[in-house]
Amino acid sequence: MKVLIAIPPERFRDEELLIPIKKFQEAGVMYELASTHIGVVMGVLGKKAKVGRTFEEILLTGIDDFYALMIVGGPGTQIHLWNNRYLIDLIKIFNIKGKVVAGIDNAPIVIAKTGILRKKPATVASGQMIREMMKEDVVYQNKPVVFKDRIVTASSHEASSEFAEIIIRYEKEDPEFVPTTGKAGFEF
Repeated sequence: MKVLIAIPPERFRDEELLIPIKKFQEAGVMYELASTHIGVVMGVLGKKAKVGRTFEEILLTGIDDFYALMIVGGPGTQIHLWNNRYLIDLIKIFNIKGKVVAGIDNAPIVIAKTGILRKKPATVASGQMIREMMKEDVVYQNKPVVFKDRIVTASSHEASSEFAEIIIRYEKEDPEFVPTTGKAGFEF
């Protein structure tokens, strides 16, 4: 199983792509990049990435090969992804099929716009992004990473490592599960 990484066609936040990719490689997790266009995309700090598929193509061929969808943030995300109907459809399909949906920096806004975060906890980059989340009736939490119901959100590139680790954990286990010592979860 792979992680589908959604990236804007320009001006993505470099660390929010490179740090998770490094973590995925270390853990042996496969990944694939998708965007609005095929080709080379450039981050705000000058790093480049090669995108091989579009969101529309993924919708047409299916998501069976993926266990998670990770959306990279940055200025290009707000411009190109917040209202991209193909990405919004992908998010809804991943969620309906019980797969992981993750967004970092300002990317949780795209997830919120689908309605799947309504009345649920999440985090996002500070400033106007918090107001955008509140418009979508999201329960904002001022934390670096928040995960619940297979939706992972992170507030900034500084949380990229922890963000990627949670996505990796979802492949083999449920990081939301907390074992108890008592019978049936009760202490006697």
